[in-house]
Amino acid sequence: MISILLPTRNEPLAHILVANIREAMKEISELYEIVAVDKSDDGTYERLKDMKVTVIRQKTEGLGGALLEGFLAAQGDVVITMDADLSHDPKYIPSFIEKARESFDVVIGSRRMPGGGIVGWSWRRKLISFGGNFVGRKVAGVNISDLTSGYRLYKRNVIEGIRLDEVKSTGYSFQLEILARSIKKGFKVEAVPIVFHDRLQGRSKLSKRQWLDFLATALRVRFGRLN
Repeated sequence: MISILLPTRNEPLAHILVANIREAMKEISELYEIVAVDKSDDGTYERLKDMKVTVIRQKTEGLGGALLEGFLAAQGDVVITMDADLSHDPKYIPSFIEKARESFDVVIGSRRMPGGGIVGWSWRRKLISFGGNFVGRKVAGVNISDLTSGYRLYKRNVIEGIRLDEVKSTGYSFQLEILARSIKKGFKVEAVPIVFHDRLQGRSKLSKRQWLDFLATALRVRFGRLN
């Protein structure tokens, strides 16, 4: 089974993404489930429930907390994580699955490789993303083309092997820490190109505090202090 995991806090277009995912999954013969982790008060929980999505109320804080809760709830042999603001196009899901079948354990949707790209970002947002990837590669030493991307596939053995109870990051830096832990454990990581489209509604959760936490996580990775 394939689990598709969506953090849906303050994401008013999540129901449109669910419909798009279901359309894309017609190309894949395997069973799948959609799991949303929600902490909204805008009716998202009810809308997704009406669409027969598995929705759990988020009890923790931040993106990392939502993903950790979702990992524990997901039933699939692989788990695909996506932003719920329509930035991540479900049409790329088959390419993620194909890489997983080639024996890769973690697959990253990369905006920064041939065939990938970004549509609709301001120069400031591009600079922030570039900075995050630069810090991740040069400070943390995680040599992946787009290590801040949230469009990913994890095999079940990764989720079980990296000790989720030891993960400290709760926000933006979760993406870096989980990837660093996967590489440290010897799991095979590959990337596939994606074109990322800026959100149409809702608001970004990235703040100065999140950025500082990302830098602190990079330093923890650099000096071997993940545990």
